[in-house]
Amino acid sequence: GRLGALEERDFRFLFLGTTITTAGDRLAGIALAFAVLDLGSATDLGIVFAVRQAVEAIVVLFGGVVADRLPRNLVLVAASLVQGVAQAATAAVVLGGVGGVEAIVALQGLYAVGAGVVIPTEVGLVPQTVSPARLQQANALQGLTRNLVGVLGPAVGGLIVVAGSPGIALAVDSVSFFVCAALLRQIRIPPRAAQATTSFFAELREGWDEFGSRTWLWASVVLFGLGNLGVTGWIVLGPVVAEDELGGAGPWSLVLTAGGVGAIVGSMIAIRIRPSRPLVACTLAAMPLSLQSISLALLAPTWAIASCAFLAGIGISVHLTLWFTVFQREVPERAQSRVSAYDTLGSFVLMPIGLAIAGPLSDAIGVTETLWLGVALMWATWLTILTLPSVWRIRAAPPVAVT
Repeated sequence: GRLGALEERDFRFLFLGTTITTAGDRLAGIALAFAVLDLGSATDLGIVFAVRQAVEAIVVLFGGVVADRLPRNLVLVAASLVQGVAQAATAAVVLGGVGGVEAIVALQGLYAVGAGVVIPTEVGLVPQTVSPARLQQANALQGLTRNLVGVLGPAVGGLIVVAGSPGIALAVDSVSFFVCAALLRQIRIPPRAAQATTSFFAELREGWDEFGSRTWLWASVVLFGLGNLGVTGWIVLGPVVAEDELGGAGPWSLVLTAGGVGAIVGSMIAIRIRPSRPLVACTLAAMPLSLQSISLALLAPTWAIASCAFLAGIGISVHLTLWFTVFQREVPERAQSRVSAYDTLGSFVLMPIGLAIAGPLSDAIGVTETLWLGVALMWATWLTILTLPSVWRIRAAPPVAVT
């Protein structure tokens, strides 16, 4: 049918719920930053984000175990309620002018408890809500809406901050989580087969065994994680180059917008492509990311850097869609959330280090040299992935009739 995966009832509830919370979070992202800066300094803002990231990293493994034990839609309901309460309380702190930065730090730590559960749970829930023939399309649709609101959300959030208060945007975000919880509660997935009750650490180890038993998986995660370390040069040094060479925040916002538009286009492409070797195509799709850092290193004009960001956005959307689809087809359903937790942790654990050292490294060896070093690291990891026989052995799933 014309609606594709959205014709399937349970996926439709999941799609609507996650779209609404993504929109709310994009509104709140810019609001939270300005709320903290109104009360404190850039250092305080860094502490807020650092606490959120640290708590998410700690919780993600726990979330994977819980999501493999319990109905995944109900796990997401609980996570949404925690996030909604945390954002509602943060909005009250901002609007009421009480508690200060310390209260926001604590509440965003609570928010991260819910957020840390989301990725491993959602990765396992998508294939439970859609037929196998529409799995890749479902993943692409999830990415499409995230990318679309990623472009529009910050702009709307900025307008709310300017016209009213950061607290209003945070309050809107909190409502989005309660609406999401109500929608996800409507999903009906088959009950799990009775399983022997084991300890938390035993189940965590079982997930690790599943993760480690697949060379294509653990090797790709390690190598993509190292490649992400190289991407941090673009994140940290891009605004520096924009300030010094391009004219400041205006040109840089144009570059970021171009990347967001590219991501939307990439998600639309990912709905339809069917590569015969999806993991090879997934790796190749990541390669345009390097164009961003190359264009910065060459001090290219704004239009050229924006064009590279557009191509990178297309590539990363296709990359993520293919990765999640291969993952969901190759990893047993009973362990998908636990294995996804290791995937998430391994892919992004090095990024805080990269974000911390990119600035000092550029001071020591130069901005251009740091960017080229990141490009070299990215390409070294991608080419290494393409040398792995297990990556080439992953073939596209045979056609399955839509039911």
